[in-house]
Amino acid sequence: MKISIITLFPAMLSGFFNESIVQRAQEKKCVDIELVNLREYAVDAYGSVDDRPYGGGVGMVLRVEPIYDALKKLKIKNKKEKIIITTPKGKIYNQKKAYEYAHLDNLIIIAGHYEGIDERVLYYVDEEISMGNFILTGGEIVAGAITDSVVRLLPGVLKKENATYYESFREVAIDDVVEAVGDDPLLIALQKKGRMTIRLLESAHYTRPELFQTAKVPDILLSGNHKAIHLWQLKMAYKETVQKRKDLLE
Repeated sequence: MKISIITLFPAMLSGFFNESIVQRAQEKKCVDIELVNLREYAVDAYGSVDDRPYGGGVGMVLRVEPIYDALKKLKIKNKKEKIIITTPKGKIYNQKKAYEYAHLDNLIIIAGHYEGIDERVLYYVDEEISMGNFILTGGEIVAGAITDSVVRLLPGVLKKENATYYESFREVAIDDVVEAVGDDPLLIALQKKGRMTIRLLESAHYTRPELFQTAKVPDILLSGNHKAIHLWQLKMAYKETVQKRKDLLE
């Protein structure tokens, strides 16, 4: 897979991608990450890529021509490809979207900046993506987060194949959760609505030591009974979800 990021500040991302799992993924040729400096496509010798907004207002607006020229060079014909832009106006990013992007051959991310972008850029964009209901100085952090979330899902990146399954936001059969939890009004209501699966947070984790001060690792995790442990983990995952992110069950 190839991921290209169009940005005014490639140095903000280069260090991030040269560490940890993302770095190893590049070394193993699981992904090719390309940082594209937008100023290389400036409209003049001064490196201009933005201008004052028509109609007045504060801030500067990224021009359409540099972005268009960069996209024209990056686009790959006859490939599974998607072009996205980071903006507070976009859809909130989630794990389902990460899985979708991980199945592409080519992902191009435009990191938004300044007051915004010329609206005509959107003629060449497939999706607008936001990280949440807050404002950043630029889209580089969002572009980095999207890249990280996608890369870890690519085949061969993580050592254990099921490492990306037993984690938060996974879809779980509601019948399996009922088996673990027992009679629960919310689960019964969801079943009556025809729900077959629900999204859960990951259950709690423990490691050595078995006893720290007065806090002990739950006995079930030391039992060696894999079936009982699995049911306990499902029960705890459901409990965590209800307490912390009940919206995931809606």
